[in-house]
Formats: sequence, structure tokens, C-alpha cells
Amino acid sequence: MKIRLRFPKRRFWEETLEAYLFLLPTLLVLGVFTFYPFVNAFVYSLYDIQTRTVPGPVIYVLEGGTEAWTGLLSRGRIPDELVQVLEKRGASAENLWVRLRQSTRWVIKDEGTQQEYIVVKEDNLLRVYQAKTQWALDPVGWNNFIQAFHDADFSKALMNTLKYVGVTVPVTLILALLIATLLNQAVFGRTVFRLVNFLPYITPVVAITMVWQWIYDRDFGLLNYLLSTVAKLFGAKFSLLDWLNDARLALPALIIMNVWRFVGYQALILLAGMQGIDREYYEAARVDGASGFQVWRRITLPLLTPQIFFVFIISMIGSFKIFEEVLILFMGPGPQKSALTIVYYVFTKAFDSGHYGLASAASVVLFAIIFVLSLFQLTVIQRGVHYER
Repeated sequence: MKIRLRFPKRRFWEETLEAYLFLLPTLLVLGVFTFYPFVNAFVYSLYDIQTRTVPGPVIYVLEGGTEAWTGLLSRGRIPDELVQVLEKRGASAENLWVRLRQSTRWVIKDEGTQQEYIVVKEDNLLRVYQAKTQWALDPVGWNNFIQAFHDADFSKALMNTLKYVGVTVPVTLILALLIATLLNQAVFGRTVFRLVNFLPYITPVVAITMVWQWIYDRDFGLLNYLLSTVAKLFGAKFSLLDWLNDARLALPALIIMNVWRFVGYQALILLAGMQGIDREYYEAARVDGASGFQVWRRITLPLLTPQIFFVFIISMIGSFKIFEEVLILFMGPGPQKSALTIVYYVFTKAFDSGHYGLASAASVVLFAIIFVLSLFQLTVIQRGVHYER
């Protein structure tokens, strides 16, 4: 008995190659901006990374008359001749200051460009170097991950992030679903309402956060004014709430602001899905005597599950990465670090404390959490998604 092996035809391979050529730009972008940074972060998480400022290329040499320079530098002053040299390299005299003073070594920093310069005395010479950052990597294995999970700040950041995601994602989705249902009806001014509802999403986050800083202000904020007005109508007493300085209110304030910001975007996606449902289903349901709620529950919701699933996924991923709103709204991690999130923790550990290995480990943990939850949704929850054939 002869066994014949069947190989794909030439046309199959040509179509496959053509498909991958179309996908090549996307694969390159994913590789450069997603996969490569993640691999680097995972590698760095296995090291204790330390940085130090060391001399780079020589930009100026002073021969003779070094006593005048050293005297000025020792008192924290920069010689005029040196200022002129640095200005030619883009520095500004107003931004220069002596950051470090030693017996034979001085470090000058330009606050405008963050560039540093090192002046070193060598016998009768003074050499001016453009400083550069030197990285020292010491392998530590999984110690950074162990240190992160033993860090009280990381535990607090993780719990705050989970609370934020656990409230923001379902609340925003439910409100978006209700708004999309209302906007899908034939009401007067529907187009205007759709536009107004979408405006918060396209407004820059800095502008939105600054407006909400005023809304949350204890003494002059709009929110306290509205709450106090409602309380007076019912004859109740109302104490002004310090939204931005009370540890109990910081996270709810963040949630309220971002629910308002993203609900319009999600409603627009759900509205597009509703309008794509074949009207024959609704006509058949009305002929059978179904009520409006029954039609919404038995037809609209099942056929809208692809859009609901998509919104749920992107909302969850985006909520885990919250950072700018915390930084601008509270000018820090909030009172008693009540608004500290994982991304903010990574930022402070990397750029404020210089613990790059620990920050990389925390970012890997964040990636793992998002990956596991996304995988669960794609393999389990997606089974309940009904795609119209």
C-alpha cells in the first residue's frame, strides 16, 4: 500500500506570503514598541542596576591659572570663561549650578537640558568633560521580584490598582450601555447628544484633570457646591469634602473622573454595534408581542456581545495602566499614597529612586496580570460572545 503525502499547493504559499507581507508593518511596530521593550524589562528585572555619572568626551582644557578656577568652583561659583564654553554647547548661564564639589572634581549641571559637565584637576591642568551615564548591572536573579512583593508600597499600589479596575471597568461599561441604548432611540437632538457625550474622550487628559482639580476643590469646587445645594433642599447638614487631600476620597475621586471621561467613548462603540443589528430581528419580536425590555434583553444584548467584549478588554487593559491622571490630579501618589498605582510605582522607583531593576520587575508583574486576565477572557468569557452569521 502506497502512502501519498499531500503538500500545500503553490497558490497556498503565495497567498500566505502575500498575507504576511501585508502584516509586516504591524509586526514590525509590535516588535519594536511592544515585544522588544518587554524582553528588555524582563532581562533588567534580573539585575541590580546602578547608574553613576562618569567623564565623557573632553570639551575644554585649561592650562595655567587653575587656582582662580578651583577657588571659584570650591565656593560654588562658575568661572565666566567656563560659562561661555558651556553656552556654546547649548547651556544657559541662568540654569548652570555646581551640583557636586570635591577637592579635585566638580560636577556642573544645566537644569534646562539636564546635561552635566565634570571638571577634573590634573596637576596643572583642568579638564572639562561632558558627563555621561555609566550603567552597572549586578545579577540578582529573582531578588527584585521578591523585594517587590515584600515592599509595602508595591502591595498598596497593587491593591489600589485592583480596586480601581474592579470598580471603573464594570461601572463605565454599564453606564455606556445605558447611554448607547438611549442614544439609539429616535429622540430630538440625538446627534448633538452623541457629540457632547464623546467630547471628554478627545479632550487632552491634562486639561480634563486640571478642570477636575477645580471641581474637587474643597472650598470653591463645583462638586461640593452641588452637594451642599442638594443637602439644603432636603434640610440636611453637609460638611465640605476634601476630595484631593482625604485618603478615603482620593481613589473614588479618581474613579469618578475617569468613568466620566471614558463612558462616552464606550457608548459610541456600543451604539455603532446596536445600529449594525439587522432590524428584521426587532420586527419579528414585535410581531410575536415582545415588550421593549424583552427585545433589549433577548435580541440587543446577545447580538451586542462582540462590542461589549471588545470594550471590556480595552477598558480593563487601559485601567491597569493609569498614571497621568494620578500624577496631575494629586501632584503625587495622593494623600497617604491612597492613589498609588502600579505604573506610578514603576515611575517613582525608576526615575526618583534609581531602582531600575525593581521597577522592571514591577512592570513585568503588571504585564503578567494583564496577560493572564486577557487570556482568561479570550478563552473563557469569549465563549459567551454571539457573532451574527
